[in-house]
Formats: sequence, C-alpha cells, structure tokens
Amino acid sequence: MQEHTRIVGAEGHLVATFTPANRLPGVPTPLVVILSNSGVIPRSGPHRINVLLARVLADMGIPSVRFDMSGLGDSQRSSSTRTVTQQWVADTRDVMDAAQAQFGCGRFMMVGLCSGAIIGHLVALEDARMRAVLLWDMYAYQTLQSRLRTLAFKIGRAGLAGSAQKAAVMLLRRLRLMAPDNTPPKPKGEMSTSPPKEEFMARVERLTSQGVELLFAYCGGQPEWFNHRGQFAAMFRGQPWLPRVSFEMLQNTDHLITSGPAKQAFIDMTTDWIRQKLVRA
Repeated sequence: MQEHTRIVGAEGHLVATFTPANRLPGVPTPLVVILSNSGVIPRSGPHRINVLLARVLADMGIPSVRFDMSGLGDSQRSSSTRTVTQQWVADTRDVMDAAQAQFGCGRFMMVGLCSGAIIGHLVALEDARMRAVLLWDMYAYQTLQSRLRTLAFKIGRAGLAGSAQKAAVMLLRRLRLMAPDNTPPKPKGEMSTSPPKEEFMARVERLTSQGVELLFAYCGGQPEWFNHRGQFAAMFRGQPWLPRVSFEMLQNTDHLITSGPAKQAFIDMTTDWIRQKLVRA
C-alpha cells in the first residue's frame, strides 16, 4: 500500500490523501470510503482515527480518500459564494469525482464524524453514488427519559447545593425579584442546530427509500445529548424507515474517540457494518 496526497477539486483548492486497497490485480473494487474532517479537525481525524481506519479498510480490499474541506486543514478556501454547508457538499462531490477516476469505482460510503455526518447525508440526498453514510454523534432529539437522565446528570455534576442554588436563581428571575441574565448567547454555527425533527425524518425516509444504508452511531460520553440506548428508538418511534437503518451506541467511547479501546471499538463497529451491509459475498 502506497498512499499519496494531491490537490483535487474544480478550483484546485482541496488536499486529499488517497489510500489504495490491497487487492489482487483484476479484482473489482466494491466501494470507496470517504473520510473527512470532524469539525475543524484535519483530515487525519480525531486522534488519527481516519488514518487508522483507512489502513484497516485497505487490508479489507477497500480504497479510501481522506480530505480537508474548504478552509480546513491544508485545503484553501473556495472563491465560491456558497454557504459553508453547500460548499462542503460540493467539496465532497469533487473528491468523489477524483476518487472515481483514481479507483474506477462509482459506489461510495462516507464515514461522517459529527459535522461530517451532516455533510454525508446531504451529499447522499444529491448524489446517487453515495450509497451509505455512517452518522457519528449527529442529530439527537430529546425524549422524556433522556430529559430525566440529563437532569439527573446535571444535578450529580453540580451537587445538591449547587443545583438548589441554580433553581433558586431561576425562580427569582422568573418572579422578577432578580435582574435577568443579559449575557448574550454564544453565536451558533451553520451546522450547530438540529433541523426540525419532521424535516430530518423526511430526509431519512427519502434516503432509505432509495436504498441508502445508514448507520446512526453515538458515543456514551455526551450525557446531555444522547444518554441511553433506548433514546434512538424512542425519538423516532413509529417511523416506517426505523427497521431499515442501523443503530449503535459505543458506551465506553467519547465523542473524539480518544483512547486505544475507543479507537478499536469504532473501527470494529465500522468494518462489521461494512461487511454486513455493503460488501457481502
């Protein structure tokens, strides 16, 4: 295996590293995996998970491309007037074009880490070549049980005294016996807010009806976001597509996949899903 890094994209502004598969000559390529940034983390991925995954995939006979989206890592900003989301979707499709020319395969999967998951499912809505997306710590919607678990976590973190003090302050402000908190809210980025649940469910329905494989995967390290295995089925209860998607929660893994065991759990989850759903004999 000999990786190589080059400039790609319609504007020649994207930096991508191509990892070929360890395959015998003449054996067709089953799919190409796209690996991208997680937030502002470069294409190597959090704690180099993209690098590790690319090499495991190569041994499975699957090539991959990891790249930096416009304005991140080694890639330059685009001169386009698109929004950030639109640009990153266009970037991904440019990389798919380059990968298809390189590896001769027009069937793709994307490992979407956090913001990469958002881009991955949006690409799949636009480009029929994207046949599968791993959605890591993507959108989550609160349920009654998840709210109670979040409350318990906050109380445990602040302690009874601290929680009581916060509750008292909230009550006094509600009764207008204390000045309101005029601290301006932190500005939210373009991809920091989940869309309305009905809108997102419609997107998933469209993708699954087109045969796109989806793996919703969450870590166990974000108790205020996604905090128990039953939350996924509860927040999408009754959706006809629910049996057609895959779900996993890596309880002992944090969002940035930091530890050695966390990395191995993520790689095992990803490769097992690929074998089961995408490269079955």
